[in-house]
Amino acid sequence: MNEPVTLPFRKFNLELLKKVRYLYEWEDYPKNPILEADKPGDWVADPTLVTPENSPDGLWHMFCCGGSGIKHYKSTDGISWNYQGLVDPEGYSPYVFVEDDSYYLFYHKGSWSREVRIVCRMSKDLKNWSESYTILKGDLPWEQGLLGEPYVRNPCVVKVHDMYFLYYSASYLLLPDTGYDEPVFIGVAISEEGILGPYVKACEPIMRPNPCDPWRNFGCGAMKVYYYEELNLLLGFENGMYIGKDSHTHSALHLLVSTDGITWFDSPYNPILKPEGDGWKKAFVYQCDVKRIKDRFYLYYNARDGWRDATERIGLAICKLK
Repeated sequence: MNEPVTLPFRKFNLELLKKVRYLYEWEDYPKNPILEADKPGDWVADPTLVTPENSPDGLWHMFCCGGSGIKHYKSTDGISWNYQGLVDPEGYSPYVFVEDDSYYLFYHKGSWSREVRIVCRMSKDLKNWSESYTILKGDLPWEQGLLGEPYVRNPCVVKVHDMYFLYYSASYLLLPDTGYDEPVFIGVAISEEGILGPYVKACEPIMRPNPCDPWRNFGCGAMKVYYYEELNLLLGFENGMYIGKDSHTHSALHLLVSTDGITWFDSPYNPILKPEGDGWKKAFVYQCDVKRIKDRFYLYYNARDGWRDATERIGLAICKLK
């Protein structure tokens, strides 16, 4: 558990890839993007979903972040969304975990000391939320920001058997052509006592950038993980940060595979979604959430149409299961 994956991340497992080859074939919804901010200058990003079979009212629920904090949307079909209000004006990068008719909203927020930590709030109805509970702080050397401040963010929780895996990003670098920062490392912490922890961290990041990796030569971004129970595999949807041949920074979305949640294997079929064209996903394809609807995976993700003075919107891609 203490040994990090060394990048370049072109590390393959051919037997695993044979099982999941179809998971690298994604089709964008033809009317993308499906959600953008209502107000000029605002944005929407980092979507996380509660599907109708798991929601208290039989509707779709999306939580995402923007310039005003964590937003809540509702939908009858998963395509057209209605704004419901703010959950936390100081929160970012939410992730919802559902267990025993309870909803756990993990996200990161800052403090006056510039510390960024991961917190959780609980709800029974997706309307009324508890006070925030601190889950994880950055106390390891690689979890520090440029000024030495504790800095962990972008949480994702997945349960495998009786263990809870908390994946998160740590530290940051400034993107020179955008003026904002993006994560460098990805770490994991594990709890055997319950979803609220305590979580025991791996001592080193499980993913780190390398200048020789064309898709992660700047940073590893963040990762959302889905437990594919039929195959007993963990699927990691990771947006590596890289400087492209055009000398601009970019992000593309990759599908990684793991049998233990610690060691992750890449694929020659990556990335599954990448920047393209001059439209809404020209520069960056970012973070996502994946839900299974019958014989399909629905992947909701955000993308950015440029660098400075650009806008982020949310779109949908679909993969048909075999």
